[in-house]
Amino acid sequence: MNATPASLRDDATTVAPSQPAHAEVRHFVAFSAGQGLSSVGTWMQKAGVGWLAWELTHSAAWVGTMALADVFAALVVAPLAGAVVDRHNPYRLLWLTQTLLLVQAASLWLLHASGMLGVGLLLALTIVESILQGFCQPVRMIVTGTLAGPARMSQGVATNSIAMNLARITGPALAGVLMLHGQTGLVFLANAISFLSVLAVTAYVRRWIDRPATSSGRSIGRDIAQGFEYVANTPPIAMVFVVAVSFSVLARPFAELFPAFAGMVFQGGPQTLSMLMSAQGAGALLGASWMLRRRPGLDALPRIILWSGIGIAAALLVFVASADLRVAVPAMVVAGLFHVTCNIGMQSLAQLRAEPAMRGRVMALYGLVFRTAPSFGAFVIGQGTHWIGLPWLVGCGALLYGVFMLRLMPRLYRTLAVPLPQAQGSAS
Repeated sequence: MNATPASLRDDATTVAPSQPAHAEVRHFVAFSAGQGLSSVGTWMQKAGVGWLAWELTHSAAWVGTMALADVFAALVVAPLAGAVVDRHNPYRLLWLTQTLLLVQAASLWLLHASGMLGVGLLLALTIVESILQGFCQPVRMIVTGTLAGPARMSQGVATNSIAMNLARITGPALAGVLMLHGQTGLVFLANAISFLSVLAVTAYVRRWIDRPATSSGRSIGRDIAQGFEYVANTPPIAMVFVVAVSFSVLARPFAELFPAFAGMVFQGGPQTLSMLMSAQGAGALLGASWMLRRRPGLDALPRIILWSGIGIAAALLVFVASADLRVAVPAMVVAGLFHVTCNIGMQSLAQLRAEPAMRGRVMALYGLVFRTAPSFGAFVIGQGTHWIGLPWLVGCGALLYGVFMLRLMPRLYRTLAVPLPQAQGSAS
């Protein structure tokens, strides 16, 4: 099923020696914990940047520009980042990107404390942060997969998902407390300090991820192009991306549209928005915890992806069918649960099915889909509300996705539920 040429497989990088099962668990849990603490700081900074943009300009356009800069940088950087990750030592690349992110956050703090941080500098440093995160994201995914190994891949991804969702809830809340007391600068300092945690765990797991840099002998441009070709021409990887893109465009944009639902549909304010976001976060934690305990094998992951896709479609249809929060909030918990289980299943399969030499490019493009496609879907739905009601549009997207997954079922099983080649399993 894998169309990768032998010459490409020969470029595969040999990873660290195998480790006992209990060591695998300890290492990927430690790495996820360090990443989670760092992500608390990252989400604190995101909240601080948005608020500071408003304080400096009192312009919603500038606040939107900060968010757009993040998406634009992701689009530009992701293909290059994947090729760089496949060529370089994961340990050294992770250490470099985290150190530079620490410097970026410390620069924000120093400039703010000195009164020199205008909106132009804030935008420039936001773009720098987005570029660095673009390089960091695929290497973090690969390190998690390397530490977990093929047998525990979904557990490793689930552990990381729990840490990231906790950070997404905790970070903005902590930032809000500091900003409420006029300490916006301390948000940036807290983020800078948070990177010490991931630097510490990176040093802790160095033995398992420190491997020589490799070169394919091709130009970086050719490596980037080959990443797109590999995704398109390798049936299992292409199938994962078909599901991921359809999921991200049709079903996933509900989260980006929470403010509109809170005000337009439920006639509420910030408290209603907080309820919806918290419900999704709670469901996400439940879903990640279930995947962590279940530890599904390769044969179970396609079923999880299929039924999670159908589940989120059904939950969204219930969500948009009622303007009563007593119905909408539980439906959002269910939607959050299926959203995360589907993502964990797809991310696990993408790593397991990708050739080691191509894994960085595959995961960079996968991360790009999940980072940008929901924003595109939300934009299209938002424009459509000029003619059709928001619940109808979200409901139609969910229904289309559910029908698409049902029709895709036989092909999905044929393509994905196939044993891994022994060589690839041992190389992971």
